[in-house]
Amino acid sequence: YEASKHMPYITSIEEMGRQEGHAVGFRKGLRTGAIAARQKAVLDALEVRFGGAPESIRKTIESLEDKARLRSLYRTAIQTASLEAFARELEG
Repeated sequence: YEASKHMPYITSIEEMGRQEGHAVGFRKGLRTGAIAARQKAVLDALEVRFGGAPESIRKTIESLEDKARLRSLYRTAIQTASLEAFARELEG
């Protein structure tokens, strides 16, 4: 039956490996999505407060993957007095 349906036999060990691979991929996808959401939140805050951000700041924010750092930058974006002050915080 498997041969006629082109369904290769998968051992229980292979199936466990496949399931683990799916779980790892799922967790990685959640992490990537959370990071992208935080990056977008920072950029949105800069858009609302200052009408946007220069490309250099955008690229730096989009390259960050530390969720705690992005959260801190979000708070800075909503509290800082100027885009220049935000840029200094971003560099530091």
